[in-house]
Amino acid sequence: MLNQNNLQKLELRAMFKHLTIVSLFTASTAMASAEQLTLYTEVFPPYNFVQHNQLTGINTKIMESLCERAKLSCTFSVLPWKRAMSLTLAQPNAGIYSTSRTAKRETQFYWVGPLVSGHSCLYRLNARNDIKVTSTQSLQNYTIGVSRGDVYQTVLADFNLAEGLQFLTYSKKFEELKMFKQGKHDLLIGSSLTLSSQLMNVGMSPDQVTPVFELKHPALVGNYLALNKNTSPEVVNKLQHALDTMKQEKLIDSLVDQFVAEDMHSHGEALTVAQQCLNGSAIY
Repeated sequence: MLNQNNLQKLELRAMFKHLTIVSLFTASTAMASAEQLTLYTEVFPPYNFVQHNQLTGINTKIMESLCERAKLSCTFSVLPWKRAMSLTLAQPNAGIYSTSRTAKRETQFYWVGPLVSGHSCLYRLNARNDIKVTSTQSLQNYTIGVSRGDVYQTVLADFNLAEGLQFLTYSKKFEELKMFKQGKHDLLIGSSLTLSSQLMNVGMSPDQVTPVFELKHPALVGNYLALNKNTSPEVVNKLQHALDTMKQEKLIDSLVDQFVAEDMHSHGEALTVAQQCLNGSAIY
């Protein structure tokens, strides 16, 4: 009998093949003369995830609409984040979406956005009611686990927190979640919209944690599409114009409502917990 992790791996393998076939068929028929764009992302619900062997999610649906409105032939691929970032930097007409626009990355890409993101918050285990965070200075008294290379590593360093003391980095996927669950560090960083899916990876549910503080930093103000610098500026402008138009037409509002509702249905109390951290409101 397949467990959830094995089933997800099978879904991902099938999805990679399926998306490649569909994308190439689209490019060779209906949009043969359109400019080509390869778009990478990772599995990161509710922004991008696999459902019934199909890539979907709030930002994936936005990107599909942008490609159609800009008359671009787009191929979508799901890869581990580091691999996706590496390919985007190396390939002309490539992009990576649902990524943070940091100072370090600013000059490496052309940017389209913001797409949809959530508010970043710090969470504690319910039993740890001794933890009190009233400012970033309070974080000097606690330990936080983050994924190595994640934008949160930069954010915490900017708050004058020291790696190895106030925050610990992990290279293995979900390791910071496992350590948090075991009480090996005090706090976990999560987005108000992604917390539920994060915790599910280690057999936890949102009702086991309590939000204690919202993190505010320039790098946490939104998700973006980052495009290789060899992409035509005309393509960049078309995509940004299409996104601005979608926002004016309130089309993104309906997508957010759709996928946040689905996430709540799939993972229990996701929206309820998110409401404790700025009502789970989306940023875009």
